[in-house]
Amino acid sequence: MSPGPPLPAGEALAARIRSAGIPLDRTGLTPYVSGADNAVFAARTVDGRHLIIKVPLRAAPRYATAAWAAEALTAHGVPAPRVLRHYVWEGGAVCVESRCPGLPLTGTPCRLDTTDATLSESAMRAALHAGALLRVAHRITVGGYGKLTPPGTGHHHSLTASIRHDLSRRLSADPTGGLATCARQLVTDNLWRLRDPGPHLLLGDCAARHIFHHPDTGQVSGFIDLESARGGDPLADLAGFSVREHRDLARALLEGYFPDGATVDQTWALTLHRTRIATHLMLFHLTRREYRPAEHLAELLTADLHAITTETPTVLSAQPHSPHSHQPSSKL
Repeated sequence: MSPGPPLPAGEALAARIRSAGIPLDRTGLTPYVSGADNAVFAARTVDGRHLIIKVPLRAAPRYATAAWAAEALTAHGVPAPRVLRHYVWEGGAVCVESRCPGLPLTGTPCRLDTTDATLSESAMRAALHAGALLRVAHRITVGGYGKLTPPGTGHHHSLTASIRHDLSRRLSADPTGGLATCARQLVTDNLWRLRDPGPHLLLGDCAARHIFHHPDTGQVSGFIDLESARGGDPLADLAGFSVREHRDLARALLEGYFPDGATVDQTWALTLHRTRIATHLMLFHLTRREYRPAEHLAELLTADLHAITTETPTVLSAQPHSPHSHQPSSKL
C-alpha cells in the first residue's frame, strides 16, 4: 500500500469535524495510540460523549467498510463502535466513531499482544464472553469472500478461491529457510479438508488489542478496528487470535465459541487457518526485523506442520504450556 496524505494539523482537523456537525469540546484532539494504518486521536463532545478520531496513514482507507461492519454487528447484539461520520476530501480523510468503554484485552492500549502477559481474571472472563459473541457475529452472511466493500461484498466466489489467491503471492526470497514455502504448500495440498460454510462476516484482524472489555465485570464492551472486515470461514478469526495471543486467553475464547467442543472438521480448519495466518505474520514481522514475534510464530508453525503431516490436527497449536499457565480445560 502506498503512503497516505500528510496529516492535517490537529486544530484544523478539529475545526473540520466541528463543521461537519460533531460538537467537539474545547479540548480538541488528544493523540491516542496509533497503529500501522491510522493516526488515532481521542476527543470528547460538549455533551460528554467520548470519541475516537482516525486519520489514515496509508492510501485508500476502508472506513466505509468499518461503518457497515459496525452497524451489522450492533444489529445482531454484538457491541461495536458507532461510526458517527466518515468522509474523504481532496488530500485527506477522517473517521469519527464512538469510543468503547474499558480496556483492551491486552490490559493497556499500548500493548500489542498478550503473548507474555500476566492475565487478569477479568480478561479471562472477557475472552470467554468474546468467544460467545463471535459465535453470534459469525452468523452474519456476506456477499463473497475476501476483503469486503460496503455493503458486505467480497471479490471471491469460494473459500478455496480466496485462500489460493492469498497463497499465490510469490516470495521473492524465503527468509525462513524454507519454512514459509513448506507451510504454504502444505496448506494448498490440504485445502480439500476445508468445508465451505458460505461467506460470513469476519473481524479480519481478530486480536486482543481490538477487543475492549469492562475490567470490573469481564464483559466485552466492543470489537474495534473493523477496517479489516472480511468475508470468509469464521474459524479463520479464531485461528488468527490464537497465533497472536497468550495460549490461555486463546483457550478461553475458544471455550466461549465452542461450548460443546469442536468437531473434527472444525479442528482441521483451525489447524490449516493457523498455518497460513502464522506464515503470513511471520513473514510480516521479519520484514520489519521484529525477530522475537517471528521466532514465536515459527515455533507454532513448526508444531502445526507436524500436525498436518501426521494427520493429528489440534484446536490450539500443540505447544507446551508455560510454567505460569492455567490448567487446560477438558472441553478443548
